Amino acid sequence: MIMKRIIIRSLKILVPRSFFDFLKNLHLKYTYIKEYNYDYKRFIEFSGTNGSDTSVKLVADIIRYYHVVEKGLTMPETRLGFGRELILSLCSMCEEYKQIYNENDPQVNHAIGVINEYRTFHDSSNYILDDDVLIAIKVLNISGDELSHTSQTEISKQVYFQHQSNSFLQFSNSRRSVRNFGELNIPIDKLMQAIDLSKNAPSACNRQSWRTHVYTDSKQIKTILEIQGGNRGFGHLTNKLIVVTGELGGFGGIWERNQVFIDGGIYAMNLLYSLHFYEIATCILNCSTEFKKDQKLRELCKIDKSEVFIAMIACGIPPDSFKVAISKRSDVQITNKIYS
Repeated sequence: MIMKRIIIRSLKILVPRSFFDFLKNLHLKYTYIKEYNYDYKRFIEFSGTNGSDTSVKLVADIIRYYHVVEKGLTMPETRLGFGRELILSLCSMCEEYKQIYNENDPQVNHAIGVINEYRTFHDSSNYILDDDVLIAIKVLNISGDELSHTSQTEISKQVYFQHQSNSFLQFSNSRRSVRNFGELNIPIDKLMQAIDLSKNAPSACNRQSWRTHVYTDSKQIKTILEIQGGNRGFGHLTNKLIVVTGELGGFGGIWERNQVFIDGGIYAMNLLYSLHFYEIATCILNCSTEFKKDQKLRELCKIDKSEVFIAMIACGIPPDSFKVAISKRSDVQITNKIYS
């Protein structure tokens, strides 16, 4: 033991400090690579990256597809014949689910209802869908014991905001994503009141790593949303755009590698509630992008390199009457477990 200490002291004298720093950094990089590789392996194995080979993955795809149809049916100006390939794929996935799993899944049933609503919408508009679309819908209904069509929610601005000061149960249930904004301008002070209210969101050790970037110029908003790409049919109506980011400098250590996104997501939800309280309609947009798009958005939005994108929030004052997507929620028996 004494000899070991003498050797270590001798090495510290003979070997430059920079060499020990190099070894320390090398070990740190190896540790981070190992931990991120752990995340990568789980994501590749269990996510839908390589196909929908489980019922969970297939239902997730079905939800994603039917929600696009729901959004299309609630647009300010729904384009007749929209989503042809989408409907064909959705019919195919629902048929695949029933054949493989032979289960009565509420989300799959809802998807069939949305498909039928799509058909009914076009029938009522005297628009004849392509034969292959009509055949796919007919086959799906035959094999699935035809379900009635859904009906996207039509609501007035007065009703949408009527629970602003009621119980949280009523208030929370009344907030929905809006994809139809009128021409009224949102006063910047009203927007700032909502942002100030949202800061009561909890965060790890109260580090409050969230950042909000507010854009008011219509041309800049248009350019940002064109790159984001998930706002077709309504993005041009956005009056104010909020970009939520997270500051990486607030965290350290491999164990906090995802915390910036967790805290940022909590804040984003709190911000949505705050905006709803101040009667500002919103639609949250994802910022999950590949690195090239991230770089474009970062430059355009003037986002610091130390920040990561969390989400975008399109804001506006809704018209007197508009539609919102049903966005069916799964029963808590499916999404929740109780342990004793």
